[in-house]
Amino acid sequence: MPATEAKGGRLSFIDSGQIPFQVKRAFWIYDIDAETSRGGHAHINAEQILVCLQGHVKVELENVRGDKYTFDLQQPNEILYFPQQHWLSMKCDKDTILLVLASNDYSPEGYIRDYGEFKGQNDSNG
Repeated sequence: MPATEAKGGRLSFIDSGQIPFQVKRAFWIYDIDAETSRGGHAHINAEQILVCLQGHVKVELENVRGDKYTFDLQQPNEILYFPQQHWLSMKCDKDTILLVLASNDYSPEGYIRDYGEFKGQNDSNG
């Protein structure tokens, strides 16, 4: 994500050319306790972008083939895009602020919250 010097600080931005989906929802997670685990689910039909505005978050993603990826976000000018059908696990440091841009409106039915179910889906997808 671009960052520029701006009046004694830095300015970072995301424009529509950097996002491969239409943003329908934005939310942020904050007031996080030390070493808090977040995620623990997969999005059935949603794409997301994560931006760590403050602090540090370790993100682990697993796709439907079982490939696993780890990312460390700790700079506000870094973004992480991940598509649907990825199991998401995050470990956040105390006082981390995490911004999330999502391609969907919130719906409880849009999640797989059981890792065994997600793994069973992997087996059926070959």
